[in-house]
Amino acid sequence: MELVNSQEGGIFIRKNLKTFTTGEFAKRFGVKKDTLFYYDKIGLFKPAGVNDNGYRYYTIPQLDIFWIIQSLRELNFPLKSLEYYLESPSPNKLIDLSKNQLNKVDEEIEKLIQIRHLLNTIITKSEEALNAPLNEIVLEKLEEEFILESDKDLLESDISTEEWSDHYDEFLKKTDLKGPAYIGSIIAKNDLISGRFDKIDRLFFNTANPSTTIKESGLYAITYYKGCYELIPDFYKEFIDKVKKQGLTICSDAYEEYLINVLATQDSIDFITKISVKVTK
Repeated sequence: MELVNSQEGGIFIRKNLKTFTTGEFAKRFGVKKDTLFYYDKIGLFKPAGVNDNGYRYYTIPQLDIFWIIQSLRELNFPLKSLEYYLESPSPNKLIDLSKNQLNKVDEEIEKLIQIRHLLNTIITKSEEALNAPLNEIVLEKLEEEFILESDKDLLESDISTEEWSDHYDEFLKKTDLKGPAYIGSIIAKNDLISGRFDKIDRLFFNTANPSTTIKESGLYAITYYKGCYELIPDFYKEFIDKVKKQGLTICSDAYEEYLINVLATQDSIDFITKISVKVTK
């Protein structure tokens, strides 16, 4: 079988070994040809050889090598470290290289899991809001939920905007979330009964952590309010009156969930808030 010089330090390859043009090789990985030219220029990844017509070509054994390079580059792996490995590959070097990257991969996976959860939450809550029966009371049996709560009795009705922002930010840090969060508010049962609807007792966030507070299972009266947050206290009076007229007794705090908020609209009159409170007949 005829052999040709590969232009790689006298290495020879078989003439009938499958080869790829620069364009074909780049297409396999979804990169631009300029990326291959650049890697060749800096000595990171060179073509298998150059044809008589002067065009670079690549071979099948190089697919795995380039896949490793691209995977590590997506994790912002330093070019210098890649060059050190590729100039004299060895099993031990490959093991060390892989071990060093496992932590980064795990971190990226955790970030993607959080992003996936957030996107699913956005879809679920937005679709619920768009199909919600506004200003009506729906009775529904709910399963218990795990929720993370903020400290109690800190959010008085006359709290300043700055104090509110600080408290919200502190709680956001407590949830360990790095981006938007569907943090809700809790109105204490005693305040509901006494008619004080303008005081938020504490904040909460749904979680999968069983070591946190449990929102009890049971029969809940649920309603959906459309409008700005400032008018929610006025809406509560109507809601509580309807609950009582149906012969229901309030037996828990009220939970406010902000299904449509600034993420979806710039006009606060289009905000949709879900209010649920446990009741007995």
